[in-house]
Order: sequence, then structure tokens, then C-alpha cells
Amino acid sequence: MTTFSNGDPPLVLSPTDSANGLYSGTWTPRNTSSQVTILANASAPGYTTSKVQIAGQVAHNAAPALSPNGTLDVFHPQTGAGFGPGNIVQIFGSGLANQTNSAVQLPLPEQINGTIVLIGGIKAPLYFVSATQINAQIPFELLAGSQYQVIVSANGALTTPQPIQLTTAVPAILQFTSGAVVAQHPDGTLVSDTSPATPGEYVVIYLSGLGATDISVPSGSASPSNPPANVLDTPVLTLNGTEVPTVFAGLAPTFVGLYQINFQIPQAFVSGNYQLLITQSGTASNQTILSVQQPAQQ
Repeated sequence: MTTFSNGDPPLVLSPTDSANGLYSGTWTPRNTSSQVTILANASAPGYTTSKVQIAGQVAHNAAPALSPNGTLDVFHPQTGAGFGPGNIVQIFGSGLANQTNSAVQLPLPEQINGTIVLIGGIKAPLYFVSATQINAQIPFELLAGSQYQVIVSANGALTTPQPIQLTTAVPAILQFTSGAVVAQHPDGTLVSDTSPATPGEYVVIYLSGLGATDISVPSGSASPSNPPANVLDTPVLTLNGTEVPTVFAGLAPTFVGLYQINFQIPQAFVSGNYQLLITQSGTASNQTILSVQQPAQQ
């Protein structure tokens, strides 16, 4: 165990050569200090505890740093959750870019103002960069079931790598802060309390993390329209626990990394707020609310 007098969290060293008792770790200083004491303690059963102390300082610089567990889904940010290939993610940290900027054309660029994100050694398409946040797409080329390292290159320096886990799919539904799902009527207007969905109506919702599709879409590129790209692992949609068939589940045409699901609300549904949930590859999405209302009797 290694501790730091500047308030940085302790660091547990990992064995690199067990036969010779060698251990190592990577420390990314987070707090500046004119004087820092690093204290390392080593102990093992049957042996006397050994300590070593190193003194120095941590000077301020513009080197980028990733926040702990700082890579999160764009729609449902949960610490420790996995991601699907092609997932849109938000990456948090400090010193990640010299200025705030967004991509202005497609395909998405792999560099904005000198900022680059590497995931599994592949440059990730970028939507947005700022000093504290980057929005990027996990490359479709990466394989589900593997762990990959996220590294940001900015200000002429690299962050310490942080691991993320890729799985087949991790569905996340776009929702309002109220918990209501972002859903559209057939004419493109939003479903709301004042404009609820009606039984028998077709509705569109938007998601991230649904994984691979039957058409190979290059990372950072707009999704095709004719034919559209369908997800390989069909998601299950439920309203208050009742399974509702999906008409389409795949990449939203003309968008990058955004998925949509089209479905018809059952005719038998009565007025009320329904809990909408998506399950895919054994993983459940965030739970959202869809407002449904029977049309007024004439």
C-alpha cells in the first residue's frame, strides 16, 4: 500500500515479478503540493513490515487526467456499467481540451483541437470536447466480451489508462429529468402529459448501447436509411410488465451511434402512466414512464 501526503487516494501496487518481490503501480497526482511524502508499506506473513519513504513535490500543469470511473453512458450514466460496441459515452476528467468545441460534419472527426480519445488503441469518433468532458463513440470495431483501456491525449500529454468492459449490449433509454421517456408521435411531435400517446398509436423512442447491427456501419458515420441497420440481438420492450412487440429496433437513420425502437401501443391499454423497460442480452435498461390516454368518446 502506498499513501500520499497531498491527499491523493492510496494506491495498491500490483506484483510484476513475484519471484523477486517486485511490485509496481501508476500514480496520477490529483492535488498539487510544494512538498509531498510518498510512503510505501510492504508486509507478508512471517516477515517484518518494510517501509520506504520518498519526498518531492507535485507542480501544477495542464496534463489531462481522467476522473475515477469517468467513462459513462450518455443516456444512463451508471458507475461500473458495461458498454456495447458503438455506444455513445461521456468521458469526465480535467485538462481534456484547450477549448470547448463540437463536431460540425459527418463522419465524426477523430481529433478536435488536438484532443484524441483512444479506446482499445483505436481512435474514437468525437462529438464534443471541453476541459472537463468529452462525448465520444466507442468504436464498433471493438469486440464484446473484452476489457479495453480508455486514454485521452490532450495538451501534448496522455492520461493514465482507465479500463472499460464491453458486452453484447447495454440498453439505455433517453429520458427527461422527470423520468418520462423521450418519445415521438408519428408526426414527430413529443409525447407528453398534455399530448399523451393513445392506444393503437405507433411510437418512437431513442436509446444508446444496443450493440451490433446486421449492416456494418463504420464508426463515426451516419446510419443508413434504406435499408436501415437492425440490431442483431432483438430487445424486449415491456409496458407495466406486459411485453409489447417492436416494429423496428436499430440505428436511427442519418444519426451517429443513436438507436431507435418503434412499437405500437396495444389497443386494450387504458389511460395511465406506464413503466417502460427495455431488456437485451440479459441486461435491463433504466426504467422510464410513458403517458397513455384513451381518446375522448364522441
